[in-house]
Amino acid sequence: MLFIVGLFYFRDSRTMLVQYLWSFYVMMQFWLLGRSKTFTWKKTAMFMLLGIVLVIPVTTWTLQAVHGIFGGRTMDVWSNAVVTPIAEEVWKLLPLGLYLLFSRRASSMSLSDYALAGAASGVGFQLMEELSRRWLNSGIIGRTYGYSVTMLGGETIHWDVWTLFPGRFEESIFPTLMTVSHPVHTAMVALGLGLAVRLRKRLTNWVFSVPALLLALSILEHAAYNGQNSLPEWVMTLNDWTGSGYQTKDLFLVMLVLGIGLDYVALNRIKDKLPLMPGDRFIDPLTELWQMAAAFFRRRERFASVLALTRERRELGFSMLYGNSEAELIREKVRGSVQLHYKKAAGIAVLLLGAGLLAGLALYIQSSVSADGTACFSCMFDSLQDWWDRLSFREKGAIVLGAFALALLFVGFWPALGFALTAASIPASGHDIAKNIRDPKRLLTPENAAAALLAIALSRIPFGRLGKKGGGRLKDWLEKMLRRRNKPEPDIPRKPHGDGPDRNKPEPEEPETTKPKDPDDDYVHWSKAKYKGVELYDGRNGALGEFDGIDVENGIFYEAKSAEGLNRIHPKTGRPQQTPQQFTDKQLYQKTKTRINNLLEKAVGTRTTPDGTSDIPTLDDIKNIRRFEFQLDGDTPELRAAAENSLNRLRQEFPDYTFKIRFGVK
Repeated sequence: MLFIVGLFYFRDSRTMLVQYLWSFYVMMQFWLLGRSKTFTWKKTAMFMLLGIVLVIPVTTWTLQAVHGIFGGRTMDVWSNAVVTPIAEEVWKLLPLGLYLLFSRRASSMSLSDYALAGAASGVGFQLMEELSRRWLNSGIIGRTYGYSVTMLGGETIHWDVWTLFPGRFEESIFPTLMTVSHPVHTAMVALGLGLAVRLRKRLTNWVFSVPALLLALSILEHAAYNGQNSLPEWVMTLNDWTGSGYQTKDLFLVMLVLGIGLDYVALNRIKDKLPLMPGDRFIDPLTELWQMAAAFFRRRERFASVLALTRERRELGFSMLYGNSEAELIREKVRGSVQLHYKKAAGIAVLLLGAGLLAGLALYIQSSVSADGTACFSCMFDSLQDWWDRLSFREKGAIVLGAFALALLFVGFWPALGFALTAASIPASGHDIAKNIRDPKRLLTPENAAAALLAIALSRIPFGRLGKKGGGRLKDWLEKMLRRRNKPEPDIPRKPHGDGPDRNKPEPEEPETTKPKDPDDDYVHWSKAKYKGVELYDGRNGALGEFDGIDVENGIFYEAKSAEGLNRIHPKTGRPQQTPQQFTDKQLYQKTKTRINNLLEKAVGTRTTPDGTSDIPTLDDIKNIRRFEFQLDGDTPELRAAAENSLNRLRQEFPDYTFKIRFGVK
């Protein structure tokens, strides 16, 4: 709503939308080219936001401090062409430096991640720089020909749809030098830093001279463009030797191709440990793009899964290749302190924003009060649709795209799409909203009443709970009924009922026959097992793991597993801490495999745990048990598929064992 209102009332908001769409377009180009990335879009967007809220203030404070010490003005040559390029190019690397210092998974970044982090920081910086130019250049030339057109130099800042990395700085009349956009410079230096980190063990620490030289090249090109008519001749000559800025983009693209190639070569070294899609012989970007395209055009419901699989597979691979141990405790303490201050600042900002919005709304309503004392609140929506209807199709599309691009900074693809469509539907339905405000009885139509009642009824039915708890039990009950129905009835002779003297004599009861209990017939909760908390120990009295429950008579090991960890969101990544497949591989496959091997090879006896039963079976009593039943409190399609994969691995390695799992067991 604030976005729509801003576009409606403020011309500068529409100017901001134009520049943001250009910056979003540049960011998407880097995102599509970084084929070996493991960063999510949300994490990349955070680097872009840091380029705005962190790099811009730090750069400004640096320049103010320099001028406060040495005097002078920002338009002086030594400031504009020397200090400013150095400060901007160095501080644009600040978000990446903080991430490398404090992030737990910074050691497992791909080379594309380095480039994306640098590019996103540069995009945020350039967004504010170009937005300031658009806002301030309000003269007749700027309004007529564009904000970047000068009287003598023609157009100096170029934004072209068909250009890779638009936003370059180059005069149109007799161009002799240029400088690429901020994102290219920062991405190039960041990628050089990633290559140095990756190759430092083979080439020693001298390899860090590569990112240092790339940073010097960026500063040189920036300085030469800013001071092209004032700097000494030797500086301009040195800039000519390096290509006058025209070779920088090509150099970055060569480095990016090299980085992507090194990433995929490293992944293929451990491809046997990574999940492969059907038809994959190697892990390479072309095959991944083909898999994505095939999923999109043939089975669109798999498209999101394929995207997630390819990215998470790379993330897992680089974590196995380069990941180090957990960050030091001091880093956790600093991160917690930063998060606390961030939450406080965010809370204050929300309160101030809400107070300002309510105050502005109150003033608007007060100014709209008519002579009879009624506020024309509905007129706002009429005016909103009138304005929307006057827009061209291109302008409406730009607003919807802007809302989508803005929302992608904070949420995923589908929520952002919903936000954009909602932003378009509100002004397009202004007249209907105004009519409903003037006459609320219009909502009391039979159709609306029926829809409202149905929505209320559906909202009160606990579908999720029924699906999780009742679905599995209903399935087991149906299977049990079908088994009983298909069993042939036994041929039991029946006594005829006659009128003889023994007709009132009670019939003798048939003796009950004891049959071995079929473990598949009845469900038994693991806590109802006769023996609970049975721990194995080795010859040194060391613990080798425990069984939650054991049924010796029927030969069953019960294992209770909790999937609550799948719902925990990592505070840094914003994603669940582990995937369902990672959870089942660890909890079902790996632990059970270790438990069986310890039971057969290392264990010398059993003992009870503090929460276990006092009476427990001996090691010889349980060594011949060949059945495991896992009872899991979670139940989702993804969790079922992951559990089946893990159990299949157990069945292949231990063919004489039986493995069964029940979902939704609390």
